[in-house]
Amino acid sequence: MENLNIDKVAKLAHVSRSVVSRVLNNHPNVSSDARARVMEVVEKYNYKPNSVARSLATNRAHEIGVLVTKSGDEALGSAFWTQIHLGIFEECIERGYFASLSYVSGSKKEDLHNFILNERRLDGYILLTQEVTDLVGEELFEKDIPIVLVGHIPKKKRISSVDVDNYLGGKMATEHLIKAGHQKIGIIIASLEMKESIDRLNGYRDALKEAGLEFDERNMSVVDYQFKDGYNSMDNWIKNNADLSAVFCVSDTLAMGALLAVKDNGKTVPDDYAFVGFDNLNFSEYTSPPLTTIQQPIYNKGKRAAKILIDQIEGGESEKKQINLEPQLIIRESCGISRTK
Repeated sequence: MENLNIDKVAKLAHVSRSVVSRVLNNHPNVSSDARARVMEVVEKYNYKPNSVARSLATNRAHEIGVLVTKSGDEALGSAFWTQIHLGIFEECIERGYFASLSYVSGSKKEDLHNFILNERRLDGYILLTQEVTDLVGEELFEKDIPIVLVGHIPKKKRISSVDVDNYLGGKMATEHLIKAGHQKIGIIIASLEMKESIDRLNGYRDALKEAGLEFDERNMSVVDYQFKDGYNSMDNWIKNNADLSAVFCVSDTLAMGALLAVKDNGKTVPDDYAFVGFDNLNFSEYTSPPLTTIQQPIYNKGKRAAKILIDQIEGGESEKKQINLEPQLIIRESCGISRTK
């Protein structure tokens, strides 16, 4: 049948237009008989509602916004962010939503606020960094616009969020190096203004303390999440004869840079220096040597965040959730595990 619309579906199924809308949006408040008649018509004529009609029927755009800052390795080319985005996009596809990705900047804060807070074109937002949350999180919450944070758990439990247990991950990495026989363990860490960095650092420090080892600030390098920062940190330590035999890098990106610095200085891994990274990005098993790392479920972080957000939008989930996913130690050759033999 040509030009089939929601009104014609309703007529053919002998139900009201609103019943068709509820069936198409999987609303529970529909009798099984009415649902069966509507679906029979939909399947028989291969009916697909257009997005405009769908939006009018549900008062939703069926589109969410994904906001991220563009700095350092936080770009589309980063393996970490690619996995996050993939998890979000696939959940949206399964639920019949579009997802638009936008970079935001503090220098464009006024334009950002006008677009998001005044026009409100989208049903909800996923905020991918703490910086984005600091820019618009409070305002979105006050406007009662559904939001979910990814990458940090807020102190106030009134906003849903998805993260990995960064403290546990930092502790696991350090404990593994200690068990491998290392006592002088450095840490290359990102900005201490980020909660994930503080949590990983605290895990590192507590593991040292429990093993009777002292924390030495000279063995800590605070940088950005970039290959060059891992390289420069390790290069400086080697050239200055730092008293280290192992390093915990709080990202695989930093670890990859540090591994190259060891090679360029004529040293070897794990004989001269052992390493543990964090993330288990897809390149980590192909470094030389393969990188021992803390795996976090990156794809799952994105997928869970999208699911929670869409549940909120559709009214099926009113309770705010703070999901803290568990990390896993992935042992490869860079950690010097042979020291335990």
